[in-house]
Amino acid sequence: MDSTAAAVHFRLLCTVLIVDDDADTREMIGELIGQEGHAHFEAANGKQALEWLSDQERLPCVILLDLRMPVMDGWDFRQSLRSHPKWLKIPVIVVSATVQREGPNPLLNARDYWSKPPDAQQISKIQDYCETHRRAPS
Repeated sequence: MDSTAAAVHFRLLCTVLIVDDDADTREMIGELIGQEGHAHFEAANGKQALEWLSDQERLPCVILLDLRMPVMDGWDFRQSLRSHPKWLKIPVIVVSATVQREGPNPLLNARDYWSKPPDAQQISKIQDYCETHRRAPS
């Protein structure tokens, strides 16, 4: 096994919940996450995401959250998320067209803010937001 294959083989796997109403965006982000060796789950809005979280014994390492969605938007989802003690420590990254690179961030408590669509370099560092799978500093 070469060193690249060994690194992929021994990489710890993060689980990422993608919350976005656009199926193409969820698919594109999911493919990038999969290429990095991580697992992902998808929800089309905040309500679906809360239902999914309620059914899980093992919580995701990171949530990628769009803001503007039908049924339950990102702001309402984030408020609901914060009212459940076991979900408080899940890092949330806002991924939205309302976020501009080098611009002001939305008034929402999140670990980071990415402009939509996120690029492969951002996704390649997703485990850096996870307490369990964070890379050791080099």
